[in-house]
Parts: sequence; structure tokens; C-alpha cells
Amino acid sequence: MDGLRALAMLMVVCLHLGQWTGSLIDDKGRPGPLARVLNGFDVSVPLFFVISGYLLYRPWAAAALTGRRAPRAADYYWHRLIRIMPAYWLLIITSLLVFDRERLGDGWRIVRLLTVQHVEHWTDLRVDPGSVSDWAQTWSLATEVHFYLALPLIAFVLHRALSSRHGVRLALALLAGVVALDLAWLVDSSPASLQGPTGLWWLCGYVGFFAVGMALAVLVAHIDHSGQLPSPVRFVIRHPWVCWVAAAVAFALLNTPLAGGLSAPADQLEAAFRYVADLTVVVGLAAPLVFARASGPARLLSHPVLAWLGGISYGIFLWHLIVLQVTVRDVLGMHYAQPGTGAFFVLLPFVLLLSVAAGWASHQLVEAPVVRRFRRRPRG
Repeated sequence: MDGLRALAMLMVVCLHLGQWTGSLIDDKGRPGPLARVLNGFDVSVPLFFVISGYLLYRPWAAAALTGRRAPRAADYYWHRLIRIMPAYWLLIITSLLVFDRERLGDGWRIVRLLTVQHVEHWTDLRVDPGSVSDWAQTWSLATEVHFYLALPLIAFVLHRALSSRHGVRLALALLAGVVALDLAWLVDSSPASLQGPTGLWWLCGYVGFFAVGMALAVLVAHIDHSGQLPSPVRFVIRHPWVCWVAAAVAFALLNTPLAGGLSAPADQLEAAFRYVADLTVVVGLAAPLVFARASGPARLLSHPVLAWLGGISYGIFLWHLIVLQVTVRDVLGMHYAQPGTGAFFVLLPFVLLLSVAAGWASHQLVEAPVVRRFRRRPRG
């Protein structure tokens, strides 16, 4: 999963660099030369959400199926707090002090930023082109935090389902229902306004991907407990590369007009198509890693470099946008979307190197020390 997280993070960096160089959308708002490749990199966000749903729900799923004590909600919330917030607070405070001091007097805005509620206020994200204090990428962190808050309640409901006579089937049916309702709500609300708050950014527009990750966790816990392999799992084990081919085909389709424009689907049909294609990509990529851990795809994404990048990916996520914006605006002296496609390829290794360095520093100096110092030991 660290390798998959690294892959998603690389897509995020490429997507934002494409925006800032004009390779995705030029300075006149037209599709750039790399638009039909980079546009599909939006699937990185659903990938992150599937990973979170899988990893965070696994302890609850295992406890429900084995009769062990479920994780304490208080411990879970505390561990999420110390894992996510200190590094995020450092980003926000540093950005405010260095780039946005004129707005330090706006107390409620700072409160919204520090509590990750800024996604409800478009101007808090500072997405005006050319702004260095632009935290546009953190909208997905707000969506993640809303899932963190809801997970213990969702786990309680699924625990009751997993403890019933129909057990795993009922839990999977409930999670499939969440995906269906999520798709229906998103399609009904499209086309969504890009002037936020937009339904495409809320938890109810992405909860289906978290549910997919939770369904994978249920299946893994079921296999570990019973030793039984459902037929879809047997197919994945036998044909892991077929899953990745399906993901590649779906990704290619995300870069066609069938999936809509560069920023959001233009109509309900495009919204439905993009959602189903995103689901195909994330399930196709993740399933072999979960069920066929000795397969080629799993070995490929278990490469030590990818695993290391995945381990520091949160810091890369936090700092890469400021790194590339400072590079374009201050080092090159250019405006948003002005450098051009050639600059995308020239700047990519430079931006990646600096972003990885920032991510490593964040992990080594903030994230890991805070977790080691304040993590609670399990009780009982």
C-alpha cells in the first residue's frame, strides 16, 4: 500500500505541475498539450481514499470477525490527530507567516484553516492563480478528516452486520449500497459549481471510495479468519495482471471526452462515467496488492524506493504545491500557466527532488517524532 500511495502522490505532483506550467490548462483556459494525459491523474484522490478506507477499517473488521475487542474510538481519534495535524499545522502557520501575513488578523479564517474546515470557504484555499499561499490540495485532507470522524460510527454499524447470521455478505451489501448512493447523489448534483462549496469536494461525493477500501478490508479479514476464498478473490489471485490491464483501460478512458472536461463533468452522464471509471482504476490497482501479495503487481509496488516514498508521502502532499509555486513564480519569474510544456519536463525532476526533501524533513522532524512521543499503547 505504501507503493500505491507513492504512485498516487506522483500523480498529484504531476497534475499540479501541469496546471502551473500550462501543460494541463494554458493561461487562456484552453486544454494544454498534455491535457489528455494529465486529466486522468485526478484518480489519485480516489486512490488515497481507498487506501485510507482499507487500512483504517482493517482492525475493526478483524475484531468483528474474530470476537476480539474493537479499537477504542478515543485512541483511534487521538492517533489520527497526532498523525495528521502537527505537520499540517506547521504548513499552515509557516505559509501564513511567510506568504500571507496581511491576513493574519482574520481570526475565523485561521480557525477554519487549523481545524481543516476551510473546504467550505473557497477563498480560504487561496486558489487565485499566482498566489504562493495556495493550499488547494488540502481540500482532500478535509474530506479525509470528515471520514476519520465518521469511521467509528460506520464501524459500529458494520460490526452489528458482521456479527449477524449473514455476516460478511450483509456488510458487503451495505458497503455496496453506500457506493450506489454516493454515485446517485453525485450524478444528481452534477454539474457542480466550481465556486465552492462544491459537492465534488464533500465526503458525500467520495464516501463510495472509502467504502470500497472498507470492503477490501472486510474480505481480507474474512479470508484471514476463515481461510475461504470468494470467487472474485480467486480470480484476482489467478489473474492479477488482468486487473491492472482493466485499470489501465479505465485510466485511458478517463482522458477522453467521455469523462468530461478538465475541471469537472459537464453533465450527469459524464459524472457517472467518470465515477465508474475511477472505481475501475482504484479497484483494479488495489485488488492484486491486497489479495495476491506475491504477484507481479504487488512485487512491483513493493520496491524499496516506492515503499520509502509512500512512507513520506504525506509530507510531500503538504509541501509540494508551495515548492512548485515558488519555483515558477520566484525562481523563474513567471506567472501561472506561463512556462509551457517544455518547462513541465525540465521542472519535474527538480520539483520532485525538492518536494521529496520537504516530505522527508516533515516525516523525520515532525510526523515520526510526534507519533513516537504521544502514541498511546493498546489497553488490555
